[in-house]
Amino acid sequence: MLKVATNKDNQELHIVLEGRIDSNTALQFEDAVKEYFQNKFISVNLDCEKLDFISSAGLRVLLQMRKAFGEYVPIKAFHVNEGVKSVFDLTGFEDVITIASMQEASSKKIKAVFFDVDGTLLSQKTKQVPESTKEALALLRKNGIMTIICTGRMIAELENLPVMELPFDGYLTLNGNLCLDKNKKMFAGNEIAPQEVEVLVRIFKASKIPFVLNGAEKRYINYVDNVVIDTQASTNGTIPDIGEYSGEKIYQCLAFVHDKERLMLDNMLDECSITSWNDTGIDIISKQGGKAHGIEKFLIQYNLRRGETMAFGDGENDMDMIQYVGVGVAMGNAINDLKKAADYVTTDIDDDGIYNALKHFELI
Repeated sequence: MLKVATNKDNQELHIVLEGRIDSNTALQFEDAVKEYFQNKFISVNLDCEKLDFISSAGLRVLLQMRKAFGEYVPIKAFHVNEGVKSVFDLTGFEDVITIASMQEASSKKIKAVFFDVDGTLLSQKTKQVPESTKEALALLRKNGIMTIICTGRMIAELENLPVMELPFDGYLTLNGNLCLDKNKKMFAGNEIAPQEVEVLVRIFKASKIPFVLNGAEKRYINYVDNVVIDTQASTNGTIPDIGEYSGEKIYQCLAFVHDKERLMLDNMLDECSITSWNDTGIDIISKQGGKAHGIEKFLIQYNLRRGETMAFGDGENDMDMIQYVGVGVAMGNAINDLKKAADYVTTDIDDDGIYNALKHFELI
């Protein structure tokens, strides 16, 4: 016998399960959730306190949910008993759902931690990496845990920042669309589709808005105005050279715009997604790209599992990363939506945020 209750609360779906999910009741479970498959959620929450058992038929429904809701929308199971936990463990379902009640225990298995740069590793106030963060990263590495940068910046721009004084095991640049190993050698990339690049280059050449094209090795802007200067100054950024497009692959574009122009680009670009990193700064990448995509490539490269990863971020372009990894941590200075999506919210970057979170999860 199975009872299923569902409730949609803003952008979260809550599902309460009671009884057994087996070949006799799995269809009931599927019918209860499939009406939500076309909705967009930031999280799907399963209350399993009264779920006694789940068979392969029930697991197949969970796989349907993962496919329907999207790879980067977290499906979190709460209050899971030992029997159901054993089924999830045996079948490797930690890559499909997150057992929320086990987040702290699962942190013992963490083998790689991914870090955003601006507002996470690098303070916007001091323009430096906090000393406590330096200590925390050194302790992680001493404990055999990999540390990886995951940023919207390209490697040439990172070279001018204090974060590069520290060793890392990889660099997922351009929002995960250009992946480099510890020697800064590219091992994976995700360029914007050529047909969409044609439109982006038209925008670049029209010069109605300040627009940047990022290739694998160089970046260039069409023109510079006060919005560009002020935006880059506020984020420790450098201004690209003015240049012309010469036909290379494009992995990311930047635009320096206000809300009206961002909305227009959002509606116009079918093959791209847009995230903000400043009130007047946006990143434009392939819809098939993003920081989570870069992390996925890193895991394949180094034979790691999602459940063995943790990530820290503070901004809109960190959302997919925070939801994808085993444990997602939002900085105390993060935007509210990221805090809601994260598994854990730590203190502000300038209040030892990274160090405090890693101590909380007993990784250092």
